[in-house]
Amino acid sequence: MVSVIALCSANLFSFFDKSKPVTAVDLSLDEQEATIRAIASNEKAVVNIIVYDENEVRMMDASGNYRMVTEKEQKGRGTGFIISADGFIMTNKHVVESASKNGSYRIILNTGKQYYAQLIGKDPINDLAVLKIFEKNLSFVKLGDSNAVKIGTTVIAIGNALGLYQNSATKGIISGLGRNISANEEASGKIENLDNIMQTDAEINPGNSGGPLLDLNGKVVGINVAVDSNGSAIGFAIPINDARPVINSILKSGRIIRSRLGLRYQMLTPEIAIDHKLNRTSGAWIATSDNDAEVITKGGPAEKAGLKENDIIFEVNGIKVEGKNTLQSIIQRYKPGDKIGLKILRGNNVLVLVVELDEFKL
Repeated sequence: MVSVIALCSANLFSFFDKSKPVTAVDLSLDEQEATIRAIASNEKAVVNIIVYDENEVRMMDASGNYRMVTEKEQKGRGTGFIISADGFIMTNKHVVESASKNGSYRIILNTGKQYYAQLIGKDPINDLAVLKIFEKNLSFVKLGDSNAVKIGTTVIAIGNALGLYQNSATKGIISGLGRNISANEEASGKIENLDNIMQTDAEINPGNSGGPLLDLNGKVVGINVAVDSNGSAIGFAIPINDARPVINSILKSGRIIRSRLGLRYQMLTPEIAIDHKLNRTSGAWIATSDNDAEVITKGGPAEKAGLKENDIIFEVNGIKVEGKNTLQSIIQRYKPGDKIGLKILRGNNVLVLVVELDEFKL
């Protein structure tokens, strides 16, 4: 509650008598006002996304002749939020992938105004995608700092709940940080492995995917991505700092640019280390639970630098690979073409290798 007092201290004395102590009720009312302001300042920037497939079908016209016509079939719904006044929209990759390559995307603003959006790009390493509507002077969100978020921070999720209730808001706290999860997309059956995910008990429903997770300052600290249906009020969000490379490259160049190392890894925990008899309990272990997946990309930067399966990367340019500093989040601080130094453990030996990053090509 201290952060709420500090945030709103300029207003406290206008509501409460200075001679009286501040009570829990007073603080509750102050948090309620902050919640209302946070929602009100963002609701115009949160959008409803309806995803369609466009299929060619053969139909008979009134004269008995057959012709091919295009029919739209609704495939999914989700949420997004506007990140620039000229209409760039952030959402989840699994939202846009509910349609085929011939998909189309209808955007509904809080005002009821509707547009069809262009798919700008899909993030090759995270469950993120960017759409664009062609308009000017749109309301857009302000981004916060997810690295400053702590367990217990009050957060608000806004989204198109169940695909029916646009701009529904729920409130809770951050209940966990640094989660590594495997999320299953029901429509496609595709499994997405996500690192460094924030856990929240703010209710996240189907249709909320791609919506913003706000702090009480009204700034976006996360992007709602998944829910654990086996539990109660266990939702997950991608930290906004992990999405910043996508946002920055979109706003600067109009496309998604991601640096590539070219390998698959698992962030180590003491349990994983014990189970696999590894010599370190932290770092990025070059391995995958998917037996069909390529662990080190052929011809990629990691292979060229001499990295091998079962190596453990524990430092990148002196930055320890642990906790919030996942290998992926560190690599994305650099540009394609940058050279970085990796400190790795191979068996019992410590090696230093230099890697020149390249760019993901989809």
